[in-house]
Amino acid sequence: MSITAATTADNGPRFGPRDRAHQQALGEAIAGYRLLGWKVSVTEQGVFLPLGPATTALAMPARIGSRVLADLKARMLAGPVTVIPGPREHWIFLAELVALLPTHLKAPAEVQFVRSPQRIALPPTMTRYGSLRWANPPSHSRHWFPPFTAVLALARTAVAKDQ
Repeated sequence: MSITAATTADNGPRFGPRDRAHQQALGEAIAGYRLLGWKVSVTEQGVFLPLGPATTALAMPARIGSRVLADLKARMLAGPVTVIPGPREHWIFLAELVALLPTHLKAPAEVQFVRSPQRIALPPTMTRYGSLRWANPPSHSRHWFPPFTAVLALARTAVAKDQ
């Protein structure tokens, strides 16, 4: 499996030090995710966490995400949060569905729900703007997901303060 491979004149793959370092980081990340009990899938595009019936994610711009993460930490509810690099960096909050997601539940326009059967890219998956990274990494003591209602409520508050 190769995410970033250069080609030589004979069109065979050639891996430079940077590619080898990324492959090693990828292997270590996959092993770490599996130790946490996460059922990740690996493709040519990267490492993904499939969302199930009890999990969701909330995507938002970094300026809102940083406030939400700070508020979750203050309440000791912060779970794993990924950062997708780009001109408009986005943060993805992994969350638990503690109840069915009501169809009438509205999120601010800048906050989007990501639900099953979708999947979430995990670090060190590469994008055209660089590698995904953790704003708040999982650990053996913190690999659970906070309730989506807490993340959504704090996102609403952050958006209201932003206006």
